[in-house]
Amino acid sequence: MQRRQFTHHALKLATIATLAPGATVALAQAFPSKPITIMVAFAAGGPADTAARAVAQQASGMLGQPVLVDNRPGAAGKIAMQALLKAPRDGYTIAYISPSIMSIAPLMDPNLGYDTVKDILPLTTSLRTSNALAVTAGLPVRNLRELVAYAKANPGKLNYGSIGNGSWYHLATEKLLLGLGIDATHIPYKGEAPAITDLVAGVIQLMLVSGSAKPFLDEGRIVAIAATGSKPAKVAPKAPLIRDSGIAGVANYDEMPWIGFGMASGTPAAIVAKLHDTLVKALQSTEVRTRLASLGDIETCTPTELQAIVRNELSTNRQLIASGRVKLN
Repeated sequence: MQRRQFTHHALKLATIATLAPGATVALAQAFPSKPITIMVAFAAGGPADTAARAVAQQASGMLGQPVLVDNRPGAAGKIAMQALLKAPRDGYTIAYISPSIMSIAPLMDPNLGYDTVKDILPLTTSLRTSNALAVTAGLPVRNLRELVAYAKANPGKLNYGSIGNGSWYHLATEKLLLGLGIDATHIPYKGEAPAITDLVAGVIQLMLVSGSAKPFLDEGRIVAIAATGSKPAKVAPKAPLIRDSGIAGVANYDEMPWIGFGMASGTPAAIVAKLHDTLVKALQSTEVRTRLASLGDIETCTPTELQAIVRNELSTNRQLIASGRVKLN
């Protein structure tokens, strides 16, 4: 009896394997047959939410099904990611992801409950932009070499701001300071706006800033002295790249905050491919580019490329923590 059952099971598996290619195509063609939900780990109205809604609207028309946005803010993205991973792995639930979720939270929270590399499959970036290193106008520093000289001549007098302990801004600044061989005191804020206010006032002397700082840069109330990524910062296009400063310790510096899409690992490959293709086409559409122009540079990539970005960030973040410069928990 057991032998007959085993033989029947083996034949069934063989039949499934034989039909797998056709079944995979049929699966992709049939998908989606109901609404898709995008979990957003940030509050409504922010850049991630705005981008998610723009893409959702465009993708809805392309897929022939509603694409809905479900805001699940809190716990550094943990709430949204848990909801993603508890949902069926059928492609009907995806999530907006970022460095804070994928490459910082795993190092901050020992009880995260999931492995961002193994359990979450990145689909593509949506926005990825160089930021600018800005200094208060009264600081006698206009390039990185002058910053290094000032820091060494005035130990303990430099403060820098970030949008919070353990944020991308915090870690990216510490990586820069480590590469430059200087120190500055970290002052965390609850958001970029109050930090920029203190940067203008000279309460803090330097900070990595996004597009929200443009009015203050245009007025000369703060000064951009460098760009964080491998291409110019949209907020300060004339600022030279940090990696081009000629300072050996930052020759490979390339920090570009991003937001993008991911889904639970184990989702059928055909559905993953269809969603990736749809998201990329939606992001590259004129409608979405126009709506998101003020938020940064639209930049898409393959799942493999985004996986490599996440792995690299995890590696450099671990190195930074090992250096003792930051403590995240």
